[in-house]
Amino acid sequence: MVKNKNVSAGLTWGVILGLIYCLFLYLRWSAATNIAAYALLAVINYLLILGLLFVEAAYRKKSAGGFIELKELFQTLFISVLLFELFYALFDFLYLKWIDPGVIDRMRKATQVMFDKSTVPISDEQKKSTLQAIDSLRQSTQVGNVIQSYFTYVAVSGVLAFFIALIMRKRKPADTETSK
Repeated sequence: MVKNKNVSAGLTWGVILGLIYCLFLYLRWSAATNIAAYALLAVINYLLILGLLFVEAAYRKKSAGGFIELKELFQTLFISVLLFELFYALFDFLYLKWIDPGVIDRMRKATQVMFDKSTVPISDEQKKSTLQAIDSLRQSTQVGNVIQSYFTYVAVSGVLAFFIALIMRKRKPADTETSK
């Protein structure tokens, strides 16, 4: 059993957030034939995960008696980040490689149909750029790209976790009796 409360809370919350993130990813990939819904879900899902990091920080602060230092809180949150981003990377890899390898093709076709039916003028350059971005999702199944993406997402989420820890920390007040 893990004795350090920062580590044990980070591991527990990391697994919980990772499982929730997998559910969010499944929902997002299920909406992949609608590029607007897919993009909106991507943003909403990540914001919900960040919101849950705030919940984790509040829980950790409460379990520490209402006072927690930045270092302790960030350690807990960063362990969670390491885990939930690992869940994200593995789920995305497995989903695109084995669970539904045709989802990117369907996404591309649906986007092309959307462009063809659109009454709003879209430049050929915009169409080409969007379709290339969809095609680049195929790279998500290459192990090197999975690893690179994992570390990139850990860095971004880690910085955000640091800011959450900075906001949520609460230092113990200085003892006035000992300072006299």
